[in-house]
Amino acid sequence: MQAGVVKRMGWSLAALLAVVCLATPMKAFARHGGDGEDRLGIFSSITVSEDHPAADVVCLFCAVQINGDVHGDVAVLFGSVTVTEGRTISGDVAMLFSSLVVGEGSRINGDLATALSSASVAEGAHVGGDRAVLSSGLGLAVILAPLLIAIGVVWLLVWVVRRVIV
Repeated sequence: MQAGVVKRMGWSLAALLAVVCLATPMKAFARHGGDGEDRLGIFSSITVSEDHPAADVVCLFCAVQINGDVHGDVAVLFGSVTVTEGRTISGDVAMLFSSLVVGEGSRINGDLATALSSASVAEGAHVGGDRAVLSSGLGLAVILAPLLIAIGVVWLLVWVVRRVIV
């Protein structure tokens, strides 16, 4: 019974996230400046080229191909990021349920944080900040911990009420 409730909650949250993302105008996230503009992709692909650098890149259910420089952060949920050789990401990279491939001679000047994701960083690539990698078992436990605690509290309350009434 609890697994069905958790599954319905997960699908409800995913549907809510999809509706909010699809209802928000893409131009609301765009920033025009000397360092490029923000890029947002939902169920599509994003390509950053040498001619069109990017500020921040946000990707939901899509693929990001970085052939130019990113002057901000990269955030990916359920997607993939490929950084070609010799490219630079000036900010942080945060990924959840995604894959990352960083080519030889590329740089991530900020932090690299991945949870339930795969990351392949070439030996000649450089990460300037901290690396935080949550493996599949530990990452899932950290992400689900608040939900598991709530379920445990409800179960404990039901158990105490049944003991007192009976």
